[in-house]
Amino acid sequence: MTKALPKKLKKEPLLDAIFEVRFSGSSSASVVLPGALFSKIQGIKSVEQLPIAELPKAMRDADPNLKYSPLSRLDWGKFFINVGDFSLSINCKHPYPGWEEFKPAIIKVIEAFSGSGVSATVDRYSLKYIDMLSASDDRQKVSMINFDVTMAGHKLEEEPFHIRIEIPRDGLKNIVQVISAAQATLHTGIKREGIIIDVDTVATFNAITLEKLLGDFSDKLDVIHHTNKAMFFDCIMPSTLKSLEPVYE
Repeated sequence: MTKALPKKLKKEPLLDAIFEVRFSGSSSASVVLPGALFSKIQGIKSVEQLPIAELPKAMRDADPNLKYSPLSRLDWGKFFINVGDFSLSINCKHPYPGWEEFKPAIIKVIEAFSGSGVSATVDRYSLKYIDMLSASDDRQKVSMINFDVTMAGHKLEEEPFHIRIEIPRDGLKNIVQVISAAQATLHTGIKREGIIIDVDTVATFNAITLEKLLGDFSDKLDVIHHTNKAMFFDCIMPSTLKSLEPVYE
């Protein structure tokens, strides 16, 4: 029997939600896409170049940490659209508008990408949710998470920690990171502290076309969203979920 997942949380812990497509076969995406998206998607207000764009392209391509970094950002209502040499992503502004608004926005952006004239094949797409849970002390942080860690005979109870693990599920790869002592600043300038749970759910391919990606794309998005959501709730204890005031209707 499948465990019921909350429809929403009254005490929303979300810091960021990001959908990303990584692609290859194009040498002009970062130049062409910002203008194409600006003209095809209604409501975009502004475009800004990001600092990484000032680095030489050869340097960006050679560094795996820079290759997929965004070079420009489009401000679009409740979302930001980020464009790189080999990546396109959309992330939500705070507060999170909900999957009912995020999903249609993703579809509009990828359809605009497909119709932009950029020749590219998709290597992967991913959905990442970054949540931050408030905790009064280090011992409480450990008790909020559904894990049990012992290393060198020492059981983790209250020490600071940063754990990364890859968990396969439903044909997808879930990269889960948990950071106990974290700080974050939202785009609104609000600062928060607590324990971060970062779940990045990834689907990989052998260079499929954008047209093929868009086939049954709505269903594909629902699958990756459900997998990511279930993984997050599996990472926290029942008492933690209760404290977030889940709504199931």
